[in-house]
Amino acid sequence: MCTQVIDRIVISGARGFVGKNLQKFLSSNKIQSIPISRQNFKKNQFPSLKNTSHFVHLAGVGSESVDQDSFVQVNIELTKTVINLCKKNNIKNIIYFSGLGVSKNSRSSYFISKFNAEKLIKNSGLQYTIFRPSYILGDDDYLTKNISKQILKKQIVIPGSGKFLLQPISIDDVCRCINTALHSSKFSNKIIDLVGPKEITFENLLKKSISPSIKIKKITLELAYKKALTDINFEYGVEDLNILVGNYIGNHKKLQNLCDFNFKKIESLNA
Repeated sequence: MCTQVIDRIVISGARGFVGKNLQKFLSSNKIQSIPISRQNFKKNQFPSLKNTSHFVHLAGVGSESVDQDSFVQVNIELTKTVINLCKKNNIKNIIYFSGLGVSKNSRSSYFISKFNAEKLIKNSGLQYTIFRPSYILGDDDYLTKNISKQILKKQIVIPGSGKFLLQPISIDDVCRCINTALHSSKFSNKIIDLVGPKEITFENLLKKSISPSIKIKKITLELAYKKALTDINFEYGVEDLNILVGNYIGNHKKLQNLCDFNFKKIESLNA
């Protein structure tokens, strides 16, 4: 293993859940991070990126609507811009967050955009690490916020059987994985599932996270998709459902073999 000394990196999507936590983690480990926001990309104005070793590309969107940028505009076109920024500023390494379940056989628009972004990175000539994360859990994560809103209504909706498997990973472990990848050549030019060691059904994850007084309502997948397409206030979007019911399980052993720490086994949203 080749250990690198890292002093300064760039982070896109720095205002997001992962980005904010990563900046805090790196700062505590004396690594300076340069945040790049969506506004930087829109205005094509960036801070100085000189003397940086890695670009951690977290910026992306997981849903589309008429009043926001599309998957192509963000997940693909932003990736092209990031690659050009790396080459212009002699940044030789890129770490990219794709999605668990992304593959050449993907049919969802979101997964297709992520797969095409992966191809751009693999063909860029840069040293890369592509992480395909499962649900990342921690304070203020997307899934927990969604369920917390439903708890306030005293009812949680489960689309379909609820028996589909998840493999959540804690935000602390995610930050440690990124930090390890920054310092180790073992991650170079690899696509790695960013998943925890515990497989759990969506239904069991919820039952272990909520009070027995909260009602669980199961609805058919057909109705769930209909509501996702027609009701802006429905608890899940179309791509939320695609990811949730996809039963996507990753290779945790591969990740564990690359990391020298023990991962947290997540069995509830409050873990």
